[in-house]
Amino acid sequence: MHGKALLSILVICATSSNALAGDSGYFGGVDLSTGSTRGSSSTKDGGAPFAGGGVVSNLHMGQATGIGAHVGYRFDSPVSIFLSYQHIQGNISWDANFPAVGAASSYAGQAISQTILANIAYAFPLSVATAIRTTLGIGASINTLSGVRETVLNTGQFLSDVANHDEISPAAKVALGIRQKLTRNIEIGLDAGLTYSGGFRTGDTRSGNLGVTEIKPYKIDSVWRTDVAASLRYRF
Repeated sequence: MHGKALLSILVICATSSNALAGDSGYFGGVDLSTGSTRGSSSTKDGGAPFAGGGVVSNLHMGQATGIGAHVGYRFDSPVSIFLSYQHIQGNISWDANFPAVGAASSYAGQAISQTILANIAYAFPLSVATAIRTTLGIGASINTLSGVRETVLNTGQFLSDVANHDEISPAAKVALGIRQKLTRNIEIGLDAGLTYSGGFRTGDTRSGNLGVTEIKPYKIDSVWRTDVAASLRYRF
């Protein structure tokens, strides 16, 4: 019994070593992703000061899609390192109640993240051509609320266009997926990931029924994304 177990371990180790041997070198690739986004808001004083401050409710972040690229180096071992960039975009909407004036507005626009991460990955070979891979990445995200329009809640009457704003936040991602070699140099992958993108906020002005006026920004806190990403990689 012990002999069979030892033989099995040796076979697995040999197979893994053969799968990794000769795989070192530089690589680059492209990535496509889609998934859901979740966030929160603690804003209780957003909008025009004369209205007494808008209290955010009913925050909704829709399906997000992403496109990106990566470059890196694979060691002659299970470990690889790479730098990745991804442009992620999805719809966002929320309501704001103004108790002081007995009014409420609805806001809708685009939430855009441009995320740059330094990543480390570890592969668990299943065969010469197939491997399970775990990835951890840390970096930064430039988060933009773009094209945000304010309308009267329930009627949809136009009130204003809210200024865009770019917010730089820390970012991190963990992922687990499978890699499959198609040729010696070409590999495809499918990963499930969880990304922390930090926060968003609107600009400090609105332009609409009252002209251009200053506002207190609406803030979106602690945005998380879960996604499925497909990748195509070429080893140089």
